[in-house]
Amino acid sequence: MGLQIPGSITASKVSSFKECGLAFRLSVIDKIPQPITPWTLRGTLAHTVLDRLYFRYDGAGRTRDIALELAEEVWAEALAEGTLHSLEASSTNLDSFYREMRTLVLRDFEAEDPTNVNAIATELRLETQLGGVTLRGVIDRLDLNEDGTLTVTDYKTGKLPGEVQENERLSGVYFYALLCEKVLGQRPSRVQLVYLRDATRIVASPTEQSLKGLTSRTEAVWRAVCSACEREDFRPRPSKLCRFCCYQELCPAQGGSLSLLDTFKGSRGGRKDAGCTEAADGLGN
Repeated sequence: MGLQIPGSITASKVSSFKECGLAFRLSVIDKIPQPITPWTLRGTLAHTVLDRLYFRYDGAGRTRDIALELAEEVWAEALAEGTLHSLEASSTNLDSFYREMRTLVLRDFEAEDPTNVNAIATELRLETQLGGVTLRGVIDRLDLNEDGTLTVTDYKTGKLPGEVQENERLSGVYFYALLCEKVLGQRPSRVQLVYLRDATRIVASPTEQSLKGLTSRTEAVWRAVCSACEREDFRPRPSKLCRFCCYQELCPAQGGSLSLLDTFKGSRGGRKDAGCTEAADGLGN
């Protein structure tokens, strides 16, 4: 009978499928939610603060004091909305967590000069067709350079990657560059990863050749996804990432079984405070 083919693909889905077919299936097709962790939540809040900083204020108005005011605003909203309940349940010290989140935000001022950035969009959602698949992505920030070219910026709150992982991370922002070329009709001259923890930027220049290569690889991944759905054959790929995985109970390679899928879905539906406790930190999100 086969499994339902996903309606679209994103940079993170491409990466997920390449890392482990079974984890891709459980997350994307079976839609088993991954738990909220202190690392993912801290990154989400820092992203929100920077989004407001670059969206609400022009260059001269982007000061550290304003960034701290926005951090306080975002924190207050998270408290009021109950977003921080998972932290309280895990006995995370909220004061320390708040200071760490603010530190991530302020590191952006070390990695780049916000007053010199001409941000024309934040949290920009783009979508296009590539053959038989819909490509989707959300760009953290799109900048207009003085020469009229574009720069795609993606914030990362995890560890600075090694050389091999760096190429994989760059493929994500190259994916956004491809979306810009398809939707906006302009290939960005630069893409950059801003690693907030280390106040470091990784910058690259997408070329026609590099985006053609990305297009071919994305189409190949999509064909593999469709084939795996038709055959119901998403195999696990054991690696060092397994210790961060939320789905070990279902993974044959980890002593689990897919026969527990329905039970696992029921228990995970309302459980967002367990598992994957180091994933975001370890994988450099």
